[in-house]
Amino acid sequence: MTRELNDMIKTFALVLDPDGIQDELGRPVGRPVVVHTSAEQSVLKSNLGPGYSSLPIGPYILHHGNGPFEEEANRYAQQLWAGLAGGGRAPFFRGSVFVTGRRRADGTYQDLGRDEITRLSDLADSTKWIHPVGPVVSAAQSRGLRREQCDALAVHRDRASGVWAFVVCDGIGDDEEVAGFVRHFAPLLARSAASTGSPGDAIRLGRDAVPGWMASTDSWVAGTTAVVVTWHPTWTGLRVGWAGDSRAYAISPTGLGELLTTDHNLAQRKRSRNQPVGPNDHHNLLADLRYGEIGERTVSRGRVDRILLCSDGAYQPLEEAGGRLAGGFGAYPATVLDLYPAKSAAGALVSDAVERARVASLRVYGEEHADNATALVVALPKP
Repeated sequence: MTRELNDMIKTFALVLDPDGIQDELGRPVGRPVVVHTSAEQSVLKSNLGPGYSSLPIGPYILHHGNGPFEEEANRYAQQLWAGLAGGGRAPFFRGSVFVTGRRRADGTYQDLGRDEITRLSDLADSTKWIHPVGPVVSAAQSRGLRREQCDALAVHRDRASGVWAFVVCDGIGDDEEVAGFVRHFAPLLARSAASTGSPGDAIRLGRDAVPGWMASTDSWVAGTTAVVVTWHPTWTGLRVGWAGDSRAYAISPTGLGELLTTDHNLAQRKRSRNQPVGPNDHHNLLADLRYGEIGERTVSRGRVDRILLCSDGAYQPLEEAGGRLAGGFGAYPATVLDLYPAKSAAGALVSDAVERARVASLRVYGEEHADNATALVVALPKP
């Protein structure tokens, strides 16, 4: 393309795909059709979905979709954000991300100049990731048929310790206060766990911080479950901590799945005592972030190829259908956690769980229901 032709094209957006492919959406100058606000928003909606989010940073805005939840993590967009921010923790992006200039007063977006395109492209692609020996992370969430998304997840690497921390929380309830609670405490737990290296200590620190959060927000919430895993490339084991019934699984190099946590709920207590389990006993929690037992264990690194952290909305529908996520029986991990690429596994699991819950509730109760579902799959680099 000649420099003269280049100068005739105004770039509306730089598109970053999860596989690293970059594209530009341009507007030829001098065309009789004027691009209005509705046209630009139509482009974003058609590519990202009507519920897309827009995050401003400096002179730019990163637009990303909130679904479909099977789309993979976009580490190129995260790398770009970290570059623009000068480091620090980047938001979690999934699927294609559209980078535009800031919005004008009339609602349209400022065009991106050629030098800006080059800089943005370099920031997204040239450094081979902030952590080149880090794990491959796949995360997915679905609101199901609830009013609010009261699950949360977080991933953090502490620069000083080099420890990675992975967190899934499942808030108790279905309102905005619970959603705000888990969005606050999931990243807090991840930062604490990565700093201390101890998932159990992170949960204890989080427990100590709950009263202050409630006082500062003038809120009261029942709490949230939490499962936390920490890993360092030089450790011989992974450390696991949990409170409640969110779970962690390990998938071995041969594809064998192992449940690493023990549910803190009435259903598990009855099972351990060989007592009959009622249909709602798994909803009766005996521990969460606010109170009760904190489970802790370490699992040998040699036994782990991938780890899965998930809320009960991701595993319960499968178990109610007679399957299980680990142990060599049922549909998993043979078809999702083992055979699916790491970048797609979380989305496949969540999608399947929500559909199973919807169909089962319609059959049993005559109406559709599906809980929030969250899955975080981490493929560790080879030892």
